Amino acid sequence: MDGLEQFLAFTDRLAAAKIQYRLDRQRDAIMVTIVTPLAYYEVEFFVDGHIDVQTFVAGPVDRMTLEEITEKILGEMSD
Repeated sequence: MDGLEQFLAFTDRLAAAKIQYRLDRQRDAIMVTIVTPLAYYEVEFFVDGHIDVQTFVAGPVDRMTLEEITEKILGEMSD
C-alpha cells in the first residue's frame, strides 16, 4: 500500500469511528492531528511514502507505527 492509500485508509478509519482530526501541510507532508482525552497525536504522511508517528502525553514522547497508533486512538475514543 502506498502513502496515499495508507493516508486514506487511516482517515477512513478515524471517520468511521467518528473521531475528529485536523489536517495540515507541514514541509513535504500531510499531518493528521488527533486529540484524545489521554494524548495528542501527530501522524505525518510524507511525499516519499514514509510515515512519522508521534504521541505526546504528560511524559516522554512515544514512537509508534501507524497500525499501533490507529488501534490506540480507536481504543481511547471508544471508552
